[in-house]
Amino acid sequence: MRELTKQIASEIERVFSGAGISCVCCGAELYSDAYLCVDCQNNLPFNVGEVCEKCGRAQAERYPVCLECKAHMPAFHAARSAFRYEGEIVRLIKKFKTGGKWLGAFFSAQLLPLLLSEFSDADFLTCVPMTEQAYKKRGYNQSLVLARELAERSGFRLEPSVLVKTRETAAQKYLSAKERAKNLTGCFRVHERTVCKGKKIVLVDDVMTTGATGSVLAQLLLGAGAERVDLLTVAGVRAPQSVR
Repeated sequence: MRELTKQIASEIERVFSGAGISCVCCGAELYSDAYLCVDCQNNLPFNVGEVCEKCGRAQAERYPVCLECKAHMPAFHAARSAFRYEGEIVRLIKKFKTGGKWLGAFFSAQLLPLLLSEFSDADFLTCVPMTEQAYKKRGYNQSLVLARELAERSGFRLEPSVLVKTRETAAQKYLSAKERAKNLTGCFRVHERTVCKGKKIVLVDDVMTTGATGSVLAQLLLGAGAERVDLLTVAGVRAPQSVR
């Protein structure tokens, strides 16, 4: 009974914290605990259709892997994203990173079906870490917010301290593959190696751009004895033109 009461109180708090009162996109008043009005639900760029089997990014045609994955195969087993990183989702993720912490509830609700359908045999969830300096500046780690919400919804175990980021890095988006590798060298480490041994791990993050960060972290976790590492993100940029 105590657990049920806590669950009800938590749901009431979620509804009155900003999500569920108005549409997270357009602000239209809602008369349920839904996150979106019908129009916005129909217009958001959900990542459906053809995707790269490896990085999960949208493709124009059906090919096993995208051009980028073929040239630089990521270390993670597979990655999936709920949305394409375009349109309204770009604005919402930016808002999520700049004070809109409550959007974590909305995003995690979109990630839940992917987690349960694609990575249902995972042993635990973890997240992409931030440096202590970056955490203090923002006040929270958006990837941890997502992972925590997702763990609560799914019942999966959360291991938030498995990975540590030791220094700041430049944005990966505009770097070449060689520059990305150099940029990420030595900036992460596994803090809890024994937790990883023989485990299937799902790494949670907000955006998949090149997949380089997820690949580096997967490599570290596999090196610590993980059996498999998958990546789950809110949104992914479109894959470059693919080849057979």
